[in-house]
Amino acid sequence: MPRMLNIDKWSRKDQYHFFKDYDNPFFNICAEVDVTELHDFSKQNEFSFFLTSVYATLKAANLIEEFRYRIKNDGVIVHDQIHAGSTFLKDDDTFGFVYLTYRSSLNDFYTEAEQVLEQMKQEKNTLDPRAEEDDLIHYSVLPWISFLSISHPRKYKTTDSIPKIVLGKYYEKHNQLSMPISIELHHSLADGLHVANYLNKLQEILDQPSLTL
Repeated sequence: MPRMLNIDKWSRKDQYHFFKDYDNPFFNICAEVDVTELHDFSKQNEFSFFLTSVYATLKAANLIEEFRYRIKNDGVIVHDQIHAGSTFLKDDDTFGFVYLTYRSSLNDFYTEAEQVLEQMKQEKNTLDPRAEEDDLIHYSVLPWISFLSISHPRKYKTTDSIPKIVLGKYYEKHNQLSMPISIELHHSLADGLHVANYLNKLQEILDQPSLTL
């Protein structure tokens, strides 16, 4: 169950109040991560790189508390765990939404995720936004584009505070595979420092997937 954050004792109290009423309080940082080891690990174990990369980035998000903060009823809650709500490509080149539950091990996550994806392929109505759920990271995966920047559509005048992560096309760079990643966070809840902490934690996971996943 989520717990309430004591805003009055929070070191970011002033920043929270400063940004929370902005028309667009989100900030976006795009970076690159080295996925050489994760790619080899996925290939050796016959895993989908899509699922292993989502899991690695989701695991890192669960390890950074600020990624689990959400604004709710004029307060801030802290989720114990957050999960993945991701776009997926359908056979008619449109997309639907799929929801993947975070598990403590890649094998458990992967088994469930494969079943969910297979089931969703059979569903006709797959655009299921689940606006009432906020214990999520909103994911998009663009395996065709090595982007340098990205923006998201927004509904203004809402209390949305869910982070968004986008994974792009990996490519060879200096004898390694680099993958662009976009991270978008609500500035009332987090700063650039927390994105840096996230990226450092993520790279640790990506460098040793056989031990960290």
